[in-house]
Amino acid sequence: MSPARFPILFSLFALFAACAEGSATTDPSGAGGTINLSSSSSSSASNSSSASSSASSSSGEGGGPSVKTNSLLSLNLHCLRLDGTIYATNADRFAAIAALVAKRDVSAIALQEACFRPGEDAISELEAAIEKATMASWEYVWAFAHIAWEGTPDQADEGVAVLARGDITNLMHHEHVVQGSLHRVATSARLPSEWADMRLTSVHFEVFEESARKMQARDIAAGGLVDTDPILGALVAGDFNDIEGSATHSAFPAMGYIAANAGLDPAGIDHVMIHRASPFRPIKSEKVFLGAEAVSDHPGILVVFEAAQGDNVTITRVQTLVNPPENQFLSIRGNVAPLTWDLGFPLHQKPGGSRFFVTTELQGNFEFKLLLNDQTWQLGPNELGTAGMVQTVMPSF
Repeated sequence: MSPARFPILFSLFALFAACAEGSATTDPSGAGGTINLSSSSSSSASNSSSASSSASSSSGEGGGPSVKTNSLLSLNLHCLRLDGTIYATNADRFAAIAALVAKRDVSAIALQEACFRPGEDAISELEAAIEKATMASWEYVWAFAHIAWEGTPDQADEGVAVLARGDITNLMHHEHVVQGSLHRVATSARLPSEWADMRLTSVHFEVFEESARKMQARDIAAGGLVDTDPILGALVAGDFNDIEGSATHSAFPAMGYIAANAGLDPAGIDHVMIHRASPFRPIKSEKVFLGAEAVSDHPGILVVFEAAQGDNVTITRVQTLVNPPENQFLSIRGNVAPLTWDLGFPLHQKPGGSRFFVTTELQGNFEFKLLLNDQTWQLGPNELGTAGMVQTVMPSF
């Protein structure tokens, strides 16, 4: 195993980027409502696991061709707390999670509220439990967000993480350009080859301030495409702190993402998104770790993806070499969806210095302007753009 931590091992990030672009008495598999996305009907089991397999490959009925599938789990760990669970220790809790990972052949995991304190390290302990249960090597990247439960016996360093079976590469850490009451970050990695160069980003958006939460979602929805351009193999999973259909959630479909657990739980705040150009499609989603099988104050979201032809898309890029002042950012607004004149999408920097906005959802001609901190408009007339082209602008403010 080769763990990486941000910012504890942040000095390694540049190297990585340069080189790559408690025993339970119940069944620990957990389960809840299930959405089968391959048909118009949904299936559910009262409080037991779905009977459908989440194996990495499955044969068609009657000896038909094998269909490649991969399974992803998103889970908010609730730091190192055990309240609301049946487990006496975190070791028992992590063993239950590992049992589900092994049973359901999960190969990628997005974690939130993954915490560390002297003597207890959720991410490395969970990785060890998973490696024992699956008899396979796993790797992870973890990014520090803020101190949780500060001043209490539960105080710990809280962060987000990506784990995968096999080698992860091209590790990235992202500080949100707009912060709320608690400091928030995202972390991402290119997944092993069975995921066909998909990049998984683990997110945990602002809980109290809606305006910050919305911008954090737009930040990741746009940044995920910059980070994966031109393949656009973008996967985003985590705690959105907002429900399906909210402005936070809707930022992703607006940018061409498919809501992989759509319809699973109207009141749920944990979500998985995959861009429509990606070579996978969600075929089933379900909530796990429910009721007596709970391992956290959140359910887990398990999504099975099937290898599929991604949509043919038209990639539009807006580029600028202008850098904002330190601790400030550039955003874009415009007159054609997904752009609006009311709220911007942050630009993201690529290696080499250029800042980009990348989208697959623009059509025809459009007008746009860049803003500083999504507040100060670029001077002069509107810029003119054409879908499918690279628009290079040098704004002044």
